[in-house]
Amino acid sequence: MAAGITRADVRSAALWFAGALALYVATGARGLVWADSSKLTLYAISGYFPSLNPGDHAGWTVLAWAWLHLVGGNPIVAAHRLSAVAGALAVGLLAALVRARGGDRERAATAAALLLVALPMWWAATVAETYALALALALGGGVVLLSSMRWWRWWVTGLLWGLALACHAMAIFLLVPLAWEAGGRRAWRLLPGAVAGSAPVWLAINGGGPPDPLTAFAASGGSTWRWHWEAFVAFARAPRGLAVLAAIVLYGFGAMGIAALWQGRRDGRGGAAWGVSLGALALLLATYAPYRLHLMAIFLVVGALVALPVRLGAIARGAAVAVQGLVYLAVPAALTIAGWQDLGVRVLPFRNNAFYFLCPLKGLPGAAGGWGPATLLDPGTERYMAAMGVCAPLGATVIADFNPGAPLRLAQVARGWRRDLEIRPVAVDVALSAANPAAALAGEIGRALEQGPVMLADTYRPYYRMDELAARFRFVPCRVGALVRIDGGGR
Repeated sequence: MAAGITRADVRSAALWFAGALALYVATGARGLVWADSSKLTLYAISGYFPSLNPGDHAGWTVLAWAWLHLVGGNPIVAAHRLSAVAGALAVGLLAALVRARGGDRERAATAAALLLVALPMWWAATVAETYALALALALGGGVVLLSSMRWWRWWVTGLLWGLALACHAMAIFLLVPLAWEAGGRRAWRLLPGAVAGSAPVWLAINGGGPPDPLTAFAASGGSTWRWHWEAFVAFARAPRGLAVLAAIVLYGFGAMGIAALWQGRRDGRGGAAWGVSLGALALLLATYAPYRLHLMAIFLVVGALVALPVRLGAIARGAAVAVQGLVYLAVPAALTIAGWQDLGVRVLPFRNNAFYFLCPLKGLPGAAGGWGPATLLDPGTERYMAAMGVCAPLGATVIADFNPGAPLRLAQVARGWRRDLEIRPVAVDVALSAANPAAALAGEIGRALEQGPVMLADTYRPYYRMDELAARFRFVPCRVGALVRIDGGGR
């Protein structure tokens, strides 16, 4: 075996992988999920790469495209299961990495147990997302680099880390300290492999990539970096963002995990590189759009588990896992009973925000069926699509924002659902970015009405501006969304 990793360590990592995979598959989504999950699945089906756009996650798309062709079957379910496999790999590889960095087996088991049930990790492993795959590649490269002294380790690690960056750019905050502590000034040897691994991104330099299969926009060029920075990063959010980020990390680790991290600080193995990198990451996340923090915090969680040699005994580890599972059910339930289930964020039909964001369970058997409490764990997307299928007239144009628009478009592509409808999945988002959002949205609706019937995909007033548009249009509510009529009884 390679230096630093014994056969026993490999067996232990394999057991962690198997246990994590069972948990993530059992609790994973089984159907459509809002927003990014549907967008990414559509990208994988369409083979949407290369792309310089950081929001396109071209490395994930390449690997997911290959995965869908390998496993076959329902592409929506297969994309979710890719995250489960990647998440399970991340848990097992973290245990191996802790051993490769000189930690004992108890520390390796503690790190794996805490990551297994950390909210961002568990959440990201149950739906089609980029985070679990980026982490598995980052941790896998670290294991290769630290557990072998052969020349090829630089190439293999660079390849894995290039792919990790192509999956999610924020992986850089883990890769830099890992590269520095393992390679020091020789870390430049990672560059050839990293260039090859990141090919799904840089191949778009000459002329960009194909049009976005969701929006049909030419959005794969490098100019989108500036748009992402302006759209998602605001330094004024930093004070509140730090508080929200701290709450998410505390919630995801749990009391026992935080106690273990606090104790581990005394003999931390991270060094200055880890402190600087994770500090910079925390500041960036604090300024980022808050509705992504419940997932993006995973890079901070994993970094802390690598940098600090946490240790809990076997009984304490088991208790930490069990308690976290109960917390993820109890806290959303308490918020729902108190009437605070919306969490002050975007409301979508059939979705309980408290359970959606604060509970990682996305697909328990019966969640989409008849048992009432189980429906709280259901994202509600399938019920929304079914209701839209009943409400939308034949040949209608559906004016949507990204959240419901992405799953509706995916359902058309992956299932052949209601292909008579013209889904405009980001029409509302584009209107909201205009100087006068209501006027821009009115223009979009007016042009669509010239072609036939029109529906709004939702009635969330901050997005769809129905009060402002009431002077020009009449809205006929349906179970989801609303039919649009020209005021005065017109079409």
